[in-house]
Order: sequence, then C-alpha cells, then structure tokens
Amino acid sequence: MMEYVAVLALLAACTLIGTVVLPLLSVTDIAMLFLAAVALAASRVRRGAAVFAAFLSIALFDFFFVPPRFTFAVSDLHYLFTFAVMLACALTISELSVRLRAYGEDARERERRTAALYAMSHELDPSMTVADLIGVITRHVRQAFGADVLVLLRGVEGHLAPTADGAAAFTLDDQERSVAQWAFDHWHIAGAGTEQFPASRTLFVPLVAATGRFGILGLRATGSAAEQLREATAQEVLQTFAGQAAIALYHARAMAAEEARRT
Repeated sequence: MMEYVAVLALLAACTLIGTVVLPLLSVTDIAMLFLAAVALAASRVRRGAAVFAAFLSIALFDFFFVPPRFTFAVSDLHYLFTFAVMLACALTISELSVRLRAYGEDARERERRTAALYAMSHELDPSMTVADLIGVITRHVRQAFGADVLVLLRGVEGHLAPTADGAAAFTLDDQERSVAQWAFDHWHIAGAGTEQFPASRTLFVPLVAATGRFGILGLRATGSAAEQLREATAQEVLQTFAGQAAIALYHARAMAAEEARRT
C-alpha cells in the first residue's frame, strides 16, 4: 500500500512541476517528464505499483496537459498515438526495471548464501562430535535459508532416525517420514517445491558424499522463505550445503570409530 501512495505522491509532484514549467516547454517535453517519473518509480517499487504508475501517468498527462485541458476529451487524435507510445514505453521501462531489480536481489541472495556456506565449511571440524557438527550445520542452514532445520541420520538397516540430542526444530508425521526415507533411499531431493512429493510441507535433501549417504537434511519454511526454497538455484546451493555437511559427518564418524578401535 505504501508503494502506491509513494507513486501517487511522485506523479502529483511531477504534475505540479509540469504545470509550473508548461509555459516554457512543449506538451511533448511534459510527456518526457512523466516517463522519467515512471522510470524512477519502477526502479523503486514492485511490478504492481510500477504498472499503476504507468497508467496513472497517462491519465494525469491527458487531464492536465493535453488540449482541451482539465478533461479527458482529446481534440487531436494524434494524441491517441502519443498516449499509446507513452504507455508502451512506460510499461517496458517498468518491466525492465523490475526485472533488473529482481536480478540484483537474486545476486545478493546468492552472495549471502555463498558466504554462509564458506563460513560453515570453515567452522566444521572433524574433531567435533556428531552432535556438535549437527548444531553447526543446522545453525548455518537456518541462517542462510530462513527455515527450521531438522537432521535425520542413517540408523540400523538404513532407516532414518532423529539425532540423539533432541534439538530438532520440528517433528515429522508418518507421511513426511516416508518422504524423507524415499529421498534417502533414492539419493534424490524431494518434498516441498520439488517434482517428488510436492505436497509435503518439508523439503528433504540427502546428506550425500563420495563415501556414501549419511542422512537427510529437512527444511520447513513459511512465507517468502518457503517460496525461495522452491527456486532451483536455492535448491542447488542447499545441496552443496548438504554435501559439505556429509563430508564433515563422514570424517567425524571415521575419527570416532578409530578412537573406539584404539580404546
């Protein structure tokens, strides 16, 4: 709502400026002034408000500056072509500005997640216990993706089991447990936002490394975070997180087994 109010204020200011300078400029120059205002608005607001700015600019230009003024009637049909060109330019500028801003936001989000992945990989230490490693993994994944995180590890006969520390952010019902087991058995991401079991509330990513499978990383999010988890790029980065986590778990278990053998 605030974006629409800001657009209205911007175009009202543009109308006021155009009225003041009208004796010095032509009607075409005033049209360029409105196009500049639409471009400025599109670079700051979302698509809906940008489209609103495009149509409102045409209406204000017609009412205040096209003869006969202060009416929506048009005496010269050539102005209809001017309106069509203005509207096309305004909508094009709005769409390009919105896309450019979306690309910039995606780039910043990827940079943030890459930094989180780098921080996690440096914090993971094979000398840690499995419980400590899981704490590090869940903390960084939660910060990077804005979701609650659950780790299930491979248990007896390949069945998944929650971690022993009881620090799970949420619990799974029987149906979601079956989805998690499917993702683990097939070495494939599944759940919310994927082709496999998309109705699930949770996204499951196998903890897979070159040495085998170690468990499942489950993420459950709401709102915009849930929408981001449905994006292919986010899922690719998430699988990289899972790969790093699997390598750390492998080394931790290997060191624990070696220590047990020595004992």
